Amino acid sequence: MKKLFLVFIVLFLFGCSSIPISTMLKYRNFDEQSFVILDPLQIRSKIRLSEPFTLKMEKIKLSLSLENEKGLRNFTFPLVLEKRDKIAAQEGFLSSEPAKTEYTFKLSELAVKNFKETQNSLSQELQGKMSFSIGAGFNEEPEKGQSVYISIALQLEEKGGYFTLIEDTEVDFGQDG
Repeated sequence: MKKLFLVFIVLFLFGCSSIPISTMLKYRNFDEQSFVILDPLQIRSKIRLSEPFTLKMEKIKLSLSLENEKGLRNFTFPLVLEKRDKIAAQEGFLSSEPAKTEYTFKLSELAVKNFKETQNSLSQELQGKMSFSIGAGFNEEPEKGQSVYISIALQLEEKGGYFTLIEDTEVDFGQDG
């Protein structure tokens, strides 16, 4: 049976030590008003994945989690492919990088509609902890001990550009592959 590998990279906008310091500084003042004024048409995600692996397009999604006095609520917004670029392998004197594919995603039409509805319905409930996550699945089943290198960036607004969630992180499938 082919295994489905789902990678969730969570960006905690408040109080998470795994966020790059530059991202924490950039979003230190992100609050409920910042969320309510986001334009979902500007939200993008870039995922860079080492070859020969490819992404399972139907599994790509942006999720929002909100934890407050009412409990934990999760909202999911499907992403659609906007652009795909190949990045050639780079051989250096001291190191080398494998060939990669960079995927750029945007919210689907339905996701844009749902995001706006979520903003409207949550505008009074946003006190608490908010986090975004990006989920991605692979088409290929990695072999035992095989590694995948992945980078993920998120853009919440065009003028702010992309910020890195993870960069060239090795996902090692070890003994259980």
